[in-house]
Amino acid sequence: MNQGIGRRAALALGAATLAAPRVRAQAPAEVKIAMLVPLSGPWARSGQLERLGAEMAVEDVNKAGGVKALGGARLRLLQYDTQDSAEKAKDGAQRMVAEHPDLAGGFGCWLSTFTLAATEVTERAQLPWFTLSYSDAITGRGFRYVFQTSPTAIAQAEATVPLVMRLAQAAGGKRPAKLAIIGDNTASSVSFRKPLDGHVLKDNNLTVVVDKTYTPPLSDATTLVQPVRGA
Repeated sequence: MNQGIGRRAALALGAATLAAPRVRAQAPAEVKIAMLVPLSGPWARSGQLERLGAEMAVEDVNKAGGVKALGGARLRLLQYDTQDSAEKAKDGAQRMVAEHPDLAGGFGCWLSTFTLAATEVTERAQLPWFTLSYSDAITGRGFRYVFQTSPTAIAQAEATVPLVMRLAQAAGGKRPAKLAIIGDNTASSVSFRKPLDGHVLKDNNLTVVVDKTYTPPLSDATTLVQPVRGA
C-alpha cells in the first residue's frame, strides 16, 4: 500500500476493490461508498467516531490520487443514520440502496442487532458490505456479500475468558472459580453468551454466581452491581 495513504485507508480501499465488478468498464469519476451507523440516539458516539475515521480514510485515498485500479477515481462517502433501533437501521439501508443504486459498497452498522437487519437489505441488493459487528449470525446465514472483519463472538469468548483468568491469577495470586455475568440483550452480547454457556465456562472450571441481563440504554447500573458486591 502507498505509504502516503496510511493504515486507516484500508477499509475504504477494500470496499473499492470489492466493488470493481459493480462499476462499468469505463472508469467512473467517483466511487460511492456508504456508511450506515448510529449518528443519533444512545449509540451515537460510536457512530460519530466511525464517521471521523471514514472521512480521514477517504481524504487520504483522494489526496493520494484516488483509486488507482479505477483510473484515479475519487471516493465519495455517503452517510446514513441507523438511529436507535433495528427497524430504523433497516429503513436506512432501504433508503440508501434506493437513493443510490450505483453504490460500490459500504460498511456498518456497529451494533450487531442493527447490522443483522441492514444486511438483509444490502444482500438482496448484492451490495458488498463490511462490518465490525461480531455476532456469529451475521456471517452464519450464507450471505455472499457480507464481510465480517472482526473476530466472531465465539472466537472472542474462547480467547477472552482464559486470558482474563490468567490476568486475575497474576494480579491476585489465586485463580478465580466464580464469576458474575452482566450483559445486554443485543445480538452481539447474546452471541457472546452462547459459547460461555455451551462450553467456555465449563472448560475453565467457572461457576456463575450472578447473572443479569438488561435492555439498553442503561442509565443506572445500581441494581446490577449490588448483587455482584454481595456475591
